[in-house]
Amino acid sequence: MLGLGECAKIAHVDTLALGRRIAQARSQAGMTQEGLGSAASLDRTAITRLEKGERKLSVPELVTIAAALHRPLSYFVTPPVPAVVSRRSDSAHAHATTEVLDTELEQFAADVKVLIEMSLLDSVKRPANSRIPKNHGAAERMAESSRKALGLGNDPILDLGEVCGRLGLHTFSAGLGRGGADGGCVEVSDAQETAGATVVNGDAPAGRRRMTLAHELGHWLSGDAYDSEASQDSERMLNSFAIHFLAPRAGVTRAWGSHAGWPIRDRVLAIGASFRLSWSAAVGQLVNLGLIEHTDRDLLIMNEPKAGDFARLGLSWVDELASPYLSPQFTAACLNGYVTGRLTADRVLELLRNTLVDADLPNPEPPSLSDLRKSFMGHDG
Repeated sequence: MLGLGECAKIAHVDTLALGRRIAQARSQAGMTQEGLGSAASLDRTAITRLEKGERKLSVPELVTIAAALHRPLSYFVTPPVPAVVSRRSDSAHAHATTEVLDTELEQFAADVKVLIEMSLLDSVKRPANSRIPKNHGAAERMAESSRKALGLGNDPILDLGEVCGRLGLHTFSAGLGRGGADGGCVEVSDAQETAGATVVNGDAPAGRRRMTLAHELGHWLSGDAYDSEASQDSERMLNSFAIHFLAPRAGVTRAWGSHAGWPIRDRVLAIGASFRLSWSAAVGQLVNLGLIEHTDRDLLIMNEPKAGDFARLGLSWVDELASPYLSPQFTAACLNGYVTGRLTADRVLELLRNTLVDADLPNPEPPSLSDLRKSFMGHDG
């Protein structure tokens, strides 16, 4: 059921902008104008006129079209959040999925902005005068100071999405495909309130998802967003920040020493499992820290492990940030909006992106005595 706010937005949406949104969503869904028309009980010419902004759309028609295109209503009626986009990808196929990433990122950023405007989600101040680190030493110091601010010490980070949320960066892991773009982030601002929104490819391997999120955290903390044309040096420095944030020198050195009796490859497996790193990231960080030689690296990279290699050593691997995932702070904000009556059940499920279903929602708070008195004002007892 639509709330008054959603209906008001639909009534005032610009028809040309709405048409562009419909065309974009239809294209991404791989649907023809005729196919969309059939799903919405409209003929193809009506869809053509809608996409050109030449025809107004009724609320029931938009609801039907949104369902057919598997998009929330807010995607069509909420103005896009103006922001510079940071992107990260090591994939040769990234450009083919950039539009999909941009769509998910734009929608998630808009939702973060709505929750901030409703005072359901708090903004977090970033360190003053932060910049992209200029060298690997500065990148490591930035990682150290970020961990210190969170009281993390040198231990592995077990819920990276929650940690990033505490630093003001909220995460959505979307299904962008195994060969899709790794992820991106935007800065979301409303008056004096600022937060970050990031979308990570939840279909990428687990270690790569964590590295991507840590990299985007670097963009957010440095107060600088770069698009796909960003300098390679800047991206290298943010990758350096990311690996030191995930696997700090002191923690890795201690863990390496605790397995001194193991063969080198098994010790690398232990580091990867403990700090939840991809094989290449674990090997690379051990080289960075001078714990293995370059010749060891070359041999190890060619001998990538399988799941059974970890299991043989009694090591476990948590599949963190798999799609769909939302950072705990974002989820809590949505549910608090629901229990206090500020968000409808339909809207909160839309915001939660299939991470919960209707039966999972908590019971709304009962009305207070003050609310009850107001509801009975003007009525005889």
